[in-house]
This record gives sequence, structure tokens and C-alpha cells, in this order.
Amino acid sequence: MKKTYLTVFAIILTLFTTTNVFAQANPYTGTWEHQNGNQKFILSIWVNSDNIMLGHYKMITVDSNGQQTGTVYNSKKEVHNSGIDWPHAVYFGDMSNGYTQPFSGPITDNTVNNQRGFIKGLFVFTPNYPLGSTAQWEVKKPQGVREPNEPDFNIPNNILLTKVSNSINLD
Repeated sequence: MKKTYLTVFAIILTLFTTTNVFAQANPYTGTWEHQNGNQKFILSIWVNSDNIMLGHYKMITVDSNGQQTGTVYNSKKEVHNSGIDWPHAVYFGDMSNGYTQPFSGPITDNTVNNQRGFIKGLFVFTPNYPLGSTAQWEVKKPQGVREPNEPDFNIPNNILLTKVSNSINLD
């Protein structure tokens, strides 16, 4: 009987420890924000079932109490009247081998007004210490040929993001 209790206790302890390790394994997933006046830029980061870290972003307006009053743009939207939403706008990459820093990769600004309905760029997400509390965010256009009259990004550049939640809300 004592052996059974010890076995059950060991299993529960193992499950608890494993759950906490996985919950804390990625300090970057969740909601990050930067506020400038009455506009708030929100970056939502998650890891999908294939261990790929992805993101969406939006710009909202807020009142003096920080309550949302409107949406300026949201990257989680329909692709060209297709009935299908963009699966992601920010691609951090495969996290199978751990979390390198800084993160960088392709970003799609699908909130611009041009013929294609989007422009491609590169982002750099540099976490500050302590890990998971703030990060520097930069966005730039890659070198090379661009379409004529290509617009600038709507996405803010060179800002400090603060992590506000471990969960995300893509609405």
C-alpha cells in the first residue's frame, strides 16, 4: 500500500514538474504592447503544434483609461476576399532547438494600401533582461527591388514592447 502511494506521488510530482517546465519554456509567447498617446500597438505571439513561433499584430485606439475605443488595423484579417484569414503575419521560426536571441525573420504588413495588399519586410525582436519582460522591436524593408511607389510600413519601428500577458487575444 505504501509503495502504491509513493508511486502515485511520484507520478503526480513528475506531471506537475513537466507541466511547469513546458509552461515556462517559452517566455516570449503572449501579448506585448507599446502605447504612444492614444494608440496602442499589440503583438501576439504563440507557438503552433509544429513548434513554430508565429505572431499577429494590431494597432488600436484607447481612451484615457486605457479602454479600447477602435481598431486602426489588424493583421488577422481575410486574404483578398478569399474567406480565409492570414495564418500569421510574423514568423519567428522553428523553436525545436531552443530560443535564440535576438529573433529575426520575415514580417508581412497586410495593412497597407497598395495593389498587392501587403508588403514584406524583416523584423528584429531583441529581448531585454530579465527575460520575458521587455523587448526592442525593429522593422525594415529588405534590400533589393521594390514595386514602384511602395508604401512605408504601418507597423511601428524601433519601439520598446512590454509583455502584458502570457495569453493572446487575436480579435
